[in-house]
Amino acid sequence: MLKKIVNPLVVSAIALLPLMSACSSDTSKQEAKTEPVAKEAAAPVKPAGPAEHVFNIQPKKVADGIWCMFGALDMPKASNAGFMSNSCYIQTKDSWVLWDTGATYKFAKSVYAAMNKIVPDLPVSTVIFSHEHDDHWLGAGFYKEKFGSKLIGTKIINERYKPGHEPETRMFKILNPIDVEGTKITPTDETYDDGTTFNIGGVKMEYISLGQAHSEDDFMLYLPEKKVILAADVVMNGRITSNRNGTVMGQLAAHDVIRSKEWDVLVPGHGFITDKTAMDESALYFKEMKEQILAALDNDVEATEINEVVTLPDFKDKALYDVLNSNNVSRSYTELEMLD
Repeated sequence: MLKKIVNPLVVSAIALLPLMSACSSDTSKQEAKTEPVAKEAAAPVKPAGPAEHVFNIQPKKVADGIWCMFGALDMPKASNAGFMSNSCYIQTKDSWVLWDTGATYKFAKSVYAAMNKIVPDLPVSTVIFSHEHDDHWLGAGFYKEKFGSKLIGTKIINERYKPGHEPETRMFKILNPIDVEGTKITPTDETYDDGTTFNIGGVKMEYISLGQAHSEDDFMLYLPEKKVILAADVVMNGRITSNRNGTVMGQLAAHDVIRSKEWDVLVPGHGFITDKTAMDESALYFKEMKEQILAALDNDVEATEINEVVTLPDFKDKALYDVLNSNNVSRSYTELEMLD
């Protein structure tokens, strides 16, 4: 009787073995399939860096044969990739002459691509720098590399900026690494302490030394036959200038040189106004600063009080007033106190 009862149970257990084995096998397969997924999900995800800046280059024709790029009324920062100064292309018979390059290799490359749509395949034979602030010349490596362009500028560039020390420049400290890729300090080939006159491809140009004005060694470019002045940073409009390396008296003297020339178009180093009123803001700013500081000195105003007395309210609506004006006034106070 017991044998009859056990036998059916054994038979049933044996019958269930294939099904149990199959379930175990399926589970193992599922675990095998899910294991790599679990490992992949656990891997750390590297955050993406900032995207490369895309320049919207729109050359503006300011005179016959002259096109300029106008930067933002701002300080150099990652959001503008250093495009906050003005530079100009001058067409000659067989090449371009470039006034300032902008701040990076990639910017210079983008500008040439835009100009190549206007006049195809014209090389850049000569690059002329206005002064030593790096937002105006650090893009020169592109032109030296592509065209072997002759670089002309203040000797201060070669004295203070050495190839291989790019990380010490403002642009490398401020801009995103991807936007300064390819940018190299490129020494100038020729310097002229007192300025000089060029005739390049039939275009006469006067490279005029202004001494210490906005920087420690400023130049402007005058094209007498076109009645055009490329003034760089001794003239700005729409924003406050930075006078960290300059002088009030030097700025005013530079403006006198500009007035001595016959011109219809003036391109500032920063700003968009290029007509006969282009210099008005800068001239008034430094004139009022000088007069108000001298009056404060006559009234025995101390250096610690000068920014409460000399506020230059006519310029409060200009870009960068809150950033730069007080330092300009303080520096100018020290300068004029020594002259008083």
